[in-house]
Amino acid sequence: MTDVLSSHHQWSRHTMRQISKQKHQYKKPLHRRAPQFTNDVSNRRALRKITLYRNGDRYFPGKQISITPQNYINLQLLLNELSSIIDLPYGVRHLFTPDNGSEITDVNILRDGASYVCASFEPFQKLEYTTITANRANFDTKQRKY
Repeated sequence: MTDVLSSHHQWSRHTMRQISKQKHQYKKPLHRRAPQFTNDVSNRRALRKITLYRNGDRYFPGKQISITPQNYINLQLLLNELSSIIDLPYGVRHLFTPDNGSEITDVNILRDGASYVCASFEPFQKLEYTTITANRANFDTKQRKY
């Protein structure tokens, strides 16, 4: 008996050339185009101005800040920076929308011109945050004559 490997069947060179040419006919191109995500990139790099309120504080008129989402890898880095801007006893740990109190979980969710409520560990307290204005007391320094 003869082995399959030890068989003496020779392939002609002409047949080998055709097989090698067939292999290269379906070769994929070397240069591929990257997908274009123009809207996604421009939204991430755009400067966003947001207004921040303290959770449950009726007298805090809000603080406007500007952020660029591409500067923050995750939400925790943004919250750490907000802790130095908004004075809360345990720092800013959560961001909520003022309308329904849904929690913000990603930096890219933040929208330009929107308002958000900063909280530490307490649950969201529903108030009319966007209608809070700074009430400044006017004191007369002049002496009144009665």
